[in-house]
Amino acid sequence: MITSKDSEFHPVKRDNWRWTETTPLSFSVPQAGILGNLYIAARPNLGVALSSVGIVQGFRFHPHEVDFSDAQMHLPCPDNFTHYELESGLKVHFTKPPRESHFQYEYKLGGGCSFDLKFRGLHDPFDAGDPDQNPLLKTDGGHQFDERLGTQWGNPSADPDDPSGHFELMGHITGHLNLRGVRYEVDCYDCVDHSWSRRTETSKRAVSWISAVFDEDYGIHMAMLIDVQDGKTIYESLRNGYVMDKGEVYGLVSAQMEGRHANLSPMNCRIVATDVRGVKHEVSGTAIAIHPWYNYNPSHVAFQSLMQWRSGDRIGHSEMADIYGLEYLAERRSRRTAS
Repeated sequence: MITSKDSEFHPVKRDNWRWTETTPLSFSVPQAGILGNLYIAARPNLGVALSSVGIVQGFRFHPHEVDFSDAQMHLPCPDNFTHYELESGLKVHFTKPPRESHFQYEYKLGGGCSFDLKFRGLHDPFDAGDPDQNPLLKTDGGHQFDERLGTQWGNPSADPDDPSGHFELMGHITGHLNLRGVRYEVDCYDCVDHSWSRRTETSKRAVSWISAVFDEDYGIHMAMLIDVQDGKTIYESLRNGYVMDKGEVYGLVSAQMEGRHANLSPMNCRIVATDVRGVKHEVSGTAIAIHPWYNYNPSHVAFQSLMQWRSGDRIGHSEMADIYGLEYLAERRSRRTAS
């Protein structure tokens, strides 16, 4: 069960230098085809933090084509994780942790980008490590380790000094974005998360993060293990996920997903998932903005899309990302290994 304390740094031994805590936020201006990201990865035992801001409008298949990018590594780590300002100009304040937060940013080297955004959670956070919320923990042998998921997304640890955890939270995001001299009002729905773990960046990761949030009352989130076979992206199995229905959270027990891609970027997809109540959810998505997101992690790439989601008569806009370690892709796509 997630509490307000889980928005803060979690106490671990000082010699656990790999310990990492993250705060990401994705937001959008669907009518303008704009997808925005901010991401903080803090390693408090090393005293450093990574700050990443990236904005894309429309379809951009190469990193040099994105509309704004500011990634800064090895910044001084804040002394807390609920109310701080980084040297990059990114400010974070969890006003009512973990459900409400305030994000502000102004690029210090010019007028390329600034924003002021408030996030309001729509439900109690989903704890991927709690068997009472994640029914897959009870049915798949206790979540055996799979290196594709990464240590930060729910792989178990036998070490009592490594209290890893992770939660997701759908919410309503409001505020404004200034992008290269143009102001956009932000009024969207998406999903935030917070992970804390002894994190190793092995470049062997392959997982899809899907957030289809429609409105105040309904949304679906999933993490799917993925592979690339003969140049085609395969969504193999559900790792964890849930449905938010009128403010209540119901864990998923199964999901199938298929999609079409361009340069590994999701162009469209179809999802059929069943929650713990036995209710089936059918969702389809079509991309309205695309970019390869490299600057949040130098060992990985997230092929990220702003999707227009449909479920029956409902229409929503939020992001999904197929996330790969660069060595994982090299094993399958480089000239030395590709068949």
